[in-house]
Amino acid sequence: MVVKTFFITTPIFYPNDRLHLGHAYAMIMADIIVRYKSSQGYQVYFQTGSDDHGEKIEKKALSLNSSPQELVDKNVSLFQQLWKELGILEHVFYRTSSPNHHFKIKNIFTKLLEQGDIYLSEYQGKYCITCEDYVSKSKAINHNFCPTCQAELRTINEPAYFLRVSKYYSQLIEHYRKNPDFLLPNNARKELFSNFLKEEIPNLCITRSDINWGIPVPGQQKMVIYVWFEALLNYINSAEGENKFNDSKAEIVHLIGKEIVRFHAIYWPIILFFLNKRLPNKILVHGWLITPTGKMSKSKGNVFDPLGLLKKYPADLIRTYLIAKINFFQDGVFSEDLLSNFYQDFLVNNLSNLVSRISKMVHLYNGGIIPEFNSDKSLENYHHECLYLVKEFQVKMDKYKLTDAFCQIKNFLDSSNKMISDLVPWKLFQEKKYIFLNQVLNHLVNRIKIISFLLNSIIPNTSKEIYKVFNINSDEINWDNCLNFSFLSKVKIKKVEKHLYEPRK
Repeated sequence: MVVKTFFITTPIFYPNDRLHLGHAYAMIMADIIVRYKSSQGYQVYFQTGSDDHGEKIEKKALSLNSSPQELVDKNVSLFQQLWKELGILEHVFYRTSSPNHHFKIKNIFTKLLEQGDIYLSEYQGKYCITCEDYVSKSKAINHNFCPTCQAELRTINEPAYFLRVSKYYSQLIEHYRKNPDFLLPNNARKELFSNFLKEEIPNLCITRSDINWGIPVPGQQKMVIYVWFEALLNYINSAEGENKFNDSKAEIVHLIGKEIVRFHAIYWPIILFFLNKRLPNKILVHGWLITPTGKMSKSKGNVFDPLGLLKKYPADLIRTYLIAKINFFQDGVFSEDLLSNFYQDFLVNNLSNLVSRISKMVHLYNGGIIPEFNSDKSLENYHHECLYLVKEFQVKMDKYKLTDAFCQIKNFLDSSNKMISDLVPWKLFQEKKYIFLNQVLNHLVNRIKIISFLLNSIIPNTSKEIYKVFNINSDEINWDNCLNFSFLSKVKIKKVEKHLYEPRK
């Protein structure tokens, strides 16, 4: 049996400060994908990390009377605490301040220099410290402000090394032509071509001479390597990444925010061309979390601290809200009021209430025993609906339409509540239609089984609690048997003493 391999990465996050909810969003979405792929039998490798260098970190450390390394170490510990509290699965955490990264970057720089793909010249132009980005005159707002974050730009005039990215412009365009789904969603691809790829791209400046916190250029101790150039190489510098980028059969996916598309969709593929490495299969671009004051960002000071939110709300609520209410490929609004309302609407009134209703009916009408499955023609349409919703969930997940996939679970819940309203189990009991009632109960329990299985990728803690109620062995349920309605026949279930989620006071 051939084992399918899947490698997913998030951006490596910038540890100049604590992470905000936008960063947690990227990790949660990646974790949902990892759990789904694992359920399908993939051998999954999950990588994230920290982008430890750059001028912002150097300046922040100086303002705190700290060393840059002390600053990033402190903030990275908070990153890792957050991932644990959010229930993020085991992953590789790659740091660009590690000796391994320094060693490999210097080797790559030397190799490309010897190949003639890096050359020494001079950079004259604008630079955004906030974005750690060189900004051309044509892109700068009023010649002096960053088009991405609107911060005032700095003028730089210094000797610098450049990467000949123009060498692979035609090859990059050809790759996009042959692989229309390489960059998703389609509007990200359109914007990339409209703003950056409609004409040949200029060579990229990849060194700085006026900062100290970075990886020194080999033989040039007064220069450091540009933070974006060395940061992108994290994906292949880990042992796992190196193996996967040498494996033509592995499925490789990068998950990024839309503000860093240019680096990942232009410079990263070109760097891989230079190194004679394969390209990832897909680059997925998620939207921004929007607040009433605009995009959530540390520089604007309008961020939500996820560690603070986790002291007030369960992790599964935050995970569910972010997939349900923030359309994966689009921007979405977040506020505590919206989060609290969603808790009541989805977790309390819908999911928790349905679990309780079905459990109580099984105890009231069949002594807490799940009835044995026997096919009943009058329930065929309900069975077909289950088959359809599970299939649609898989189709959406396979296309990375995560919010659309969640909608299938919501449809499952709504249709299950409607089934109860339509068939009225308590009336069947009163009329002593026990045979049909048993089939209705069996069907409803199996619906909960399917729903909890689909939810396992999204809210694993809640899914496990539902498994406990209905005596479902999590090690046994899978895609092959989740639709088997005989799977839970004659099983004794637990009595629900209290709802999975109670209304907030």
